[in-house]
Amino acid sequence: MKAQPFIFMLLLFLPGCIRNKPAPDSSYFGTGYGIKYAQGFEIKPEEGFTVLKVKNPWQQAENVTYEYWLGDTSRKVSKSIPGCFIQVPVEKVVCLSSTFIGFIELLGKEQTITGISGKSYITSNSLLDKVAAGEVQDVGYDENLNYEKLVELQPDVVFLYGITGSVTSIMARLDEMGIKSAVIAEYLEETPLARLEWIKYIAAFFNTTEEAQVKFDIVEKKYNSLAVMAAGATYKPTVLLGLPWSGTWYVSGGKSYMAGFLRDAGSHYLFDDLPYKDSQPVSLEKVFEKSFQADFWLNAGDARIKDDILMVDERFSQIKAFRDDAVYNNNNMVNPSGGNAYYEQGVVEPDIILADIISILHPHLLPSHNRKYYRKLD
Repeated sequence: MKAQPFIFMLLLFLPGCIRNKPAPDSSYFGTGYGIKYAQGFEIKPEEGFTVLKVKNPWQQAENVTYEYWLGDTSRKVSKSIPGCFIQVPVEKVVCLSSTFIGFIELLGKEQTITGISGKSYITSNSLLDKVAAGEVQDVGYDENLNYEKLVELQPDVVFLYGITGSVTSIMARLDEMGIKSAVIAEYLEETPLARLEWIKYIAAFFNTTEEAQVKFDIVEKKYNSLAVMAAGATYKPTVLLGLPWSGTWYVSGGKSYMAGFLRDAGSHYLFDDLPYKDSQPVSLEKVFEKSFQADFWLNAGDARIKDDILMVDERFSQIKAFRDDAVYNNNNMVNPSGGNAYYEQGVVEPDIILADIISILHPHLLPSHNRKYYRKLD
């Protein structure tokens, strides 16, 4: 779905935190903040502020940039700053994606979360306890977002994301109510470490960038060590990903972060040649034809057992991975409501996810590894 042209024209003239502008030259920020993998954001110091820029933060976005100027309470804010000013460190935040919770918990700032979007998707027990006690509010999501509750919470910032440009209508509504928002687009990154690197972006709102760098470096070292080990494997099994949803198979492209996981795990992703980084519809017939001899099948939708796959299409029983009992799903940590820790915690534990996948594809390389996120389907 495309954002309406009228909304984009309106946003060019609205004040506050929803202004977007053409993306600047990539040299604007330099390399002083050590961003090594992420392509979707940049950071730089500017006249006593920390400036964040987010680029093209939804699918198919082009020449869209959001700019946030972060500063403390002691500084007089100039009306001439070109972006949105947010006072830091923030003390009250609302997360409109469970993924953001994983970042914030790794930073040790979970006490700042006062609102979440969809409690059924949350897997953090401590956060769920706070929701049950009324200390953290569920503000809903998408068209059911509870703006009245957001006004009551008066957060310092609402962290949100957009699949399409329609998220700009939420930004505009929040801005009208005097509520600051900041867009996070880690899901668009092409590699697991690039997604993890958004912890540096989020840390800037808490004034904890140094701590974020330390935590990132630790995970990066473990991840790269595992990737080097897997690269030495002579056997490169073929891997199929996903399962049709509502009659359509959305296939991850060769530039997606899951394709990155599979490359680093020493395998050949069957659709590595598709030149996109999100998931796009591919006919069942084409997927079936290409995947008939797949050695492994991962991330099989909501399937808990192999029979769940046959409920979608009985022809899947003919796929080699199905016949060889080589079907594994990333739903080993799912709560009764369907919330999956893979999406909440996994974004900050790519090293553990990579170890899980390597232990599936090359069990001899990690014989004692206990899988955290993946399970075999019987």
